[in-house]
Amino acid sequence: MKRPDYLSSGELGRLIPVATKPELRNTCVTSAMLMAVEEFAEALLGALGAPTGKRAKTHVWLEPVFKSSKNDNKDRPDALIIVNNGRREWRALMEAKAKGADLDADQIECYLDIAKVQGVDAVVTISNQFVATPTQSPCDINRQKLKKVALFHWSWSFLQTEAKIQLSKSAVSDPDQAYMLEEYVRYLEHDSSGVSEFEQMGKEWVEACKLYFAKSKLDKKSPMGAAVVSDWDELMRCTALLMSRNLETNVTTVLSAKERKDPNGRSESMQSSFVSSGELKSRLEIPDAASPISVEADLTRRSVTVSMTVDAPRDKKRAPATVTWLLRQLVKTEDGSIMLVAKWPGRTQDTCAELVKVREDVDALVGDRKGQLPRTFEIRAVSDLGGKFTQRRNFVPELVSCVTRFYEAVGQYVVPWQAPPPKPKKPVQVEESSEESTGPEAGEISAQQIAPGAFEASAIFACAKIADASNVT
Repeated sequence: MKRPDYLSSGELGRLIPVATKPELRNTCVTSAMLMAVEEFAEALLGALGAPTGKRAKTHVWLEPVFKSSKNDNKDRPDALIIVNNGRREWRALMEAKAKGADLDADQIECYLDIAKVQGVDAVVTISNQFVATPTQSPCDINRQKLKKVALFHWSWSFLQTEAKIQLSKSAVSDPDQAYMLEEYVRYLEHDSSGVSEFEQMGKEWVEACKLYFAKSKLDKKSPMGAAVVSDWDELMRCTALLMSRNLETNVTTVLSAKERKDPNGRSESMQSSFVSSGELKSRLEIPDAASPISVEADLTRRSVTVSMTVDAPRDKKRAPATVTWLLRQLVKTEDGSIMLVAKWPGRTQDTCAELVKVREDVDALVGDRKGQLPRTFEIRAVSDLGGKFTQRRNFVPELVSCVTRFYEAVGQYVVPWQAPPPKPKKPVQVEESSEESTGPEAGEISAQQIAPGAFEASAIFACAKIADASNVT
């Protein structure tokens, strides 16, 4: 393909990289995947606003320099993505980092300025940093820079996960393209690619844990709170990606429409909640699961709580029957730490009991509330991590293990209650007239005794007989 006229330099992405820097090698291979594997490009770029469909073609130019731009090699982005379907063209600048290198806010803002001047739609960043959604950035960017140009972020782990999910679902129809995507996954899994998961909490974690364990609190505007919340967000995103690969489906962090629209406001709200309570909370959405999985880390108690909440069945007349409905779904659950919580209507206090005890006697959960029906059930697992909770590196795998164990023990078995389909009413039985009846003569039927639709059926039958007779004559 010919280089666009508005570029003074730039090279089309290569399938086999020749660059020496890890970030350029990764960018080169990723660019080739976007150009060669249609389904992969559509899944990634379509979500960012690029045109999709069979006519959409993707081209990626490495280290582009615009003719009308004053930018030198220092301000040169790693790539320019162009997607064109014949009717609309979408373009994005790409900047990537590898290994432990983090994105630089000043550099990203510089690329946002270049994109605005050149009429480019978006800037896409890639690094080992994690965010809740691609619309968030790990950098603190001036909002004024985002009025004309959109900013998106992918982690290398996210790209690896997306490729694995497409391969597991056989989403790539062309066998050659599927092979290239398999090799892309193998490349990202190799140590030389510099791709890594979220490995440890920041240095602020240890101090924050000590503070809340001693019943103290952080200041509302403390930068330590913001750092801890940022690390927690990255950890939950990493957990979601790890579960996505294991379950071969997209596991995501639950965000409200308001939180998606205002990521900075979400971070501020999370920080305020954490500072006041010493608790970090998040929810993971798993497709077709009965409910999102709630994850909570309590710095005061040094514990991790993982839970799901489901509605109690509404077709039962007694509380023990609703508990039995839940127990049937947890027959294969062997985790002894599982707790059941019944939430009752009104001001009635919640009841809680261990799963093993409820199996022996449902009254352990129902108590003296047999005349009431619970509204919801919460299935909960609490893990006391002790000293591991405060350890920056050990806390990460411990939390991931808590979440995955809970899903294996509970999440995969629980299904939401569904109301049964309506049953038809029994037809009204018509009593036969007695011989002494003063009604119609024997052999006749009154209009009231004829079922609805009988007149229409008789008329149709009569017309059919007349038509047959006409055909015979």
